[in-house]
Amino acid sequence: MGEKRSNTRKTVLNLLIALAILAGVVFLLFLAVGFVETTMPNDSYMIEITGLSVLAVNGTATVMIPVPANAEGELVMFESSSVLQPAGWRTAIRETPYGKMIAFTTTEDYAQDIFRPTGEFETKEEPRLLVPVLGTPENASVAGFTRGSGGTYTTVVFLDGFVPPENATSISFDLEYRGGGGVKHLIKENIWTATVNMAVSSTESGFVPVPADYHVIPGGINL
Repeated sequence: MGEKRSNTRKTVLNLLIALAILAGVVFLLFLAVGFVETTMPNDSYMIEITGLSVLAVNGTATVMIPVPANAEGELVMFESSSVLQPAGWRTAIRETPYGKMIAFTTTEDYAQDIFRPTGEFETKEEPRLLVPVLGTPENASVAGFTRGSGGTYTTVVFLDGFVPPENATSISFDLEYRGGGGVKHLIKENIWTATVNMAVSSTESGFVPVPADYHVIPGGINL
């Protein structure tokens, strides 16, 4: 009887050892696949401007918004004006006194609201935000500001060529840039986000400073 129990214990022990080895092999296989798997970083920019559709156009109307760039001001999206053409608008990257911006122009009698989500893969992983940058907290440099975990800085939008309505309305700028997040050798890179959520009076004309929120989502081991 004792020998039978001993044999049973040995069988169970051997089975447990075999299962442990199998689990270890499966884990290592998954780990190996994850180690060689690479995901490219991605840039996306969600652009939504509402309140334009109630405004008449005085000849040619123009709306300009910030564009994603790195800390040196180099654009990371929209280098070709053909990639972003909402209905009723012509789009181009335009130089301004503050730097490059995305310009929407229309010659229609009435403007249309703008909604344009877009995205593309990238090859670099570096801090990104929406520029121009008119001011940062405590007058930090743009490079220094982007190395932090986030904060609120000042950028700018532009309006021109609209006929002010009898009763002032508002134009809402809802802009969200998101970049980074690539994965290489099980390490997920940081994700950089910059957003503008601001309503501007329809009576405004020219450059209007607006706040932008910048936030870094830390990367890490991706299992």
